Amino acid sequence: MKYQKIIAVTTSFFAALALNISCGSDDSGVTEEESTSVEEGRSLQIENLYDNQIAPLQVGHISLTEQLVVSANEFKAEPTETTLSALKNSWSEAFMWWMQMEIYNIGVVRNSFIHSQIHEWPVNQSFVEESIATETNINEDFIVSVGSSSKGYGVMEYLLYGSTDTEVLAAMTTGENAENRLNYLLAVANNLQTNAENLQELWSATESSFKERLESGVNGSQNLTVNAVIAGLETIKITKLEQVINNPASPELRLEAYYSEYSKEAILANLEALRDTYTGDFTDDGFGMEEYLVEVLDRPDLNAGILMAFENAITLFSETEESLRSFAKNDADKIVVLRDAVTEIIALLKNDYSSAASIVVTFNDNDGD
Repeated sequence: MKYQKIIAVTTSFFAALALNISCGSDDSGVTEEESTSVEEGRSLQIENLYDNQIAPLQVGHISLTEQLVVSANEFKAEPTETTLSALKNSWSEAFMWWMQMEIYNIGVVRNSFIHSQIHEWPVNQSFVEESIATETNINEDFIVSVGSSSKGYGVMEYLLYGSTDTEVLAAMTTGENAENRLNYLLAVANNLQTNAENLQELWSATESSFKERLESGVNGSQNLTVNAVIAGLETIKITKLEQVINNPASPELRLEAYYSEYSKEAILANLEALRDTYTGDFTDDGFGMEEYLVEVLDRPDLNAGILMAFENAITLFSETEESLRSFAKNDADKIVVLRDAVTEIIALLKNDYSSAASIVVTFNDNDGD
C-alpha cells in the first residue's frame, strides 16, 4: 500500500471518528457516515473492476480470436511448418488471454454457460476423432451443436499439439480425412471468435445492473466478485492441481493444457488476474478488494497477510522451471507444494476476508466450475 493511501486512510478514520462523536449513531449502531462509506467503497470497487479489467479484456479477446481465425485460414490454405507455427502462436496468445478472463464467470454470464463453450477440459477426443472420420459437414453450425468438451481452446490444443508437428502436418495434408480435420480446426476457431463477441455483448448488456447492485447478500456485485475470486482459487486447487495429484497414472485426463505443456503458465495467469482483482491495480490508483478491506473496514493486518500469500504462490509458480506435466509423471509432491500455496490464499479469503466484509460464500468444494 502506498504511503499516500495510508495517510488518506488515517485522515479519513479520524475525520469519521470526530463526526461520530459529534453526531452519534442510529439505533442499529451503524452511523450514516459508515453506511455511505461502505456503499461508496463497493461502488468504487465494482466500477474499477468493470471499466479497467472486464471491459478491456473483452476487447482484447475479440482481437486475439480474430487473429486466431486468420491464422487458421492461412494454415488451411497452405499447411506448412511456418503456418502451423503461426497458428500455434495465435492459439497460445488467445488461450493465455482467456486465462485472465475465465475467473469472471459471474451472475448472468455464469448462467449463460458461455464460458464452458469457450474452454472445457479434458476434451472428448473420441467424439472429435469420430466426427472427423465421418462424412459430416463440419462447419461452425456443427460446432455450435456439439458438447462443450468437443470445442473451444481445449480441442484446438488437442488438434495442434496432440502429436509432433510432422505428424500434425501429415494428418492435415496427406492423412485420411485430412480435409475434415482442417475443417474441424477452422470451425472451432470461428466459434471461439463468435463466443468472444457474444460474451462481450452479454457483459455490455449487463454493465449497468452489475455496477448498480451494491446491496449486501448473494446478489450484490461485490459478493459475486469475492465469490468469483474464491471460486477461481478453488478451481486451481481442486480441478487443476488436486485431480492430478490424486490421479498420477492419467495426467492427460486431469491436467489442463496437457498437450501444449502450458499448464503452469495457465495457472500463473489465473493467479495474477486473481491478485489484480484483489488489489484493484488495473490502473495506478485502482480501488479493489484491498482498498475496501483497508480504507472501509480498517483491516491493514489482514490485507498484509493476503498480499503475502498471493506473492508467495505467484513466486512459486514463476520460479518453477519444469512443467506440471513433468511433475505429474516424475515428482507429484512438487505439485502438492504448489497446491498448498494456493490453499493459504483460499483460507484467508474464504474465512477472514469474507467474515470482515460480510460476504456470503456460495462456492463449495463440490462445485464443478
